[in-house]
Order: sequence, then structure tokens, then C-alpha cells
Amino acid sequence: MSSYSQTPIFLLLGLLLACLSFVAAFVICLRRLRRGYEARMRQLAERERVATGLHDTLLQSMQGLILRFHGVSHRLAADSAERATIEHILDQADEVLAEGRHQILALRMPVVYGDNLSQALAAIGQSLQDNFNTPFRMVVGGRPTAISGDRGEEIYSIAREALYNAFQHAQADSVELELVYGCEFFLLYVRDDGKGMEQPPDGLAGMRARAARLAATVEVLSLPEQGTEVILKVPGQICYQTPRHGGWQCRLAAWLGRTEHHG
Repeated sequence: MSSYSQTPIFLLLGLLLACLSFVAAFVICLRRLRRGYEARMRQLAERERVATGLHDTLLQSMQGLILRFHGVSHRLAADSAERATIEHILDQADEVLAEGRHQILALRMPVVYGDNLSQALAAIGQSLQDNFNTPFRMVVGGRPTAISGDRGEEIYSIAREALYNAFQHAQADSVELELVYGCEFFLLYVRDDGKGMEQPPDGLAGMRARAARLAATVEVLSLPEQGTEVILKVPGQICYQTPRHGGWQCRLAAWLGRTEHHG
């Protein structure tokens, strides 16, 4: 009789111990996640500090030197060998400066989690507009949906590369970025009205490698003197944190939800 009366107590104690074990494991997991997040934030803060230092010192100083050498070359005879040599060196210096800006953009990788992907891309578009003095605008279609963290960083990296190519190489009057939060796919378009291209853009292999990790595709369309468009297509079930259901309601919401952001 005594053992029977104690059985519920033992069951309750066992249940309590199981709950405590679960809570302890959950707390340990949270602590590990927090430590990982804090380490990631420290790493990004250090990268931002280095990027800011490079931009504010090295690149700005180099830009000043290039401008001074341009002034010297203009004082030489237009057909002189010395002027031709200086201008060739200055062309190479401009390429080095452009690559330096590109590397700084790569250092300034923001934390792209949840619904801040569009803000991060708007910020980089604004930065490129300021650096290259080319108008930029961003258009958002559909109902913005939270993007999974790792996927968001891959999408951001692809968009950054495509935007940089457009600003640096297209000789465009304007650059446009469009994000479409579709029901089945997340779509990203980078368009310019520049000279077009005869060969694949720089970094295309890297963009496609990143896209492959998302089960996504990257397509490049270009016409001479009519511009270039880079299209990234990512399955929604891969990148959205919360699954979305299709149907005419979703398509109507995407059409009504189109908004535009100027740089």
C-alpha cells in the first residue's frame, strides 16, 4: 500500500527532473547562441572600424594624390611622352582606388537578419551613390517578409557585387534595385541604363556560387547601349523564415505593396 501511494510522487519527481533538465539544456543553448552572436558582433565592429579607417585615411589620401597628379599632367604638353606616361599611371591608380572601395564594401558586411535586408541594401546603394555620384533608387514589391539569417547574408553579398559592378563599370546615368517578396520566390533585380557589356561581369562566378548554396539562380541580361539587368531568384521556402502560401490574394498583395525608395 505504501509503495502504491508513493508512485505518483516518484512520477512527479521524475517529471520535475525532466523539466529541469530540459530548462538547463535550453539555458545552455541560449548562452551558446548569445556568445556566438556577441562574437559575431565584435567581429563586425572590428571590420567596420578597419573599413572606416581605410576609407578615411588611405583612400581619401590616395584620391587627393590622384587629383594632384592630374593637375600636374594637365600642365604638360598634350602630345608629350611624359603626359602619356602619367595618364597611364593615373588610370592604373583609379583601378586600384576602385578595388579598394570594393574591398571596403566587403568589409562593411552588416548583420542581415529578419526584416532588415531591405534597409541594409538601401544603405549600400546610398553609399555607392555618394561614392560614384550616380543616382540610385530602390523599389520594394510585395509584403516584406523576414529572411533567414544565413540566407540574408548570401543575398546581401550577391546584391552588393551586382550593385558595385553597375556603379563601377556600366557608365550608367542611374542604377535601380528592385526587391520582390513573392509567394513562391524572392526576386532581386539590379538594373542600369549604361553601355551594356560584351562579357560576363566581374564576380559573376562568385555570385552564382553563392546562389547555388541557396538553390537559387542568377541571370544576366544585357544589350549594347541599353543597360544591364542582373536577376536573382531564390525559392521562398529556402529564404523566408515563415512559409508563405500562394494564390491570387498573394499576387494581389504583391502588386499593391510595391513601394519605391530613392537614394
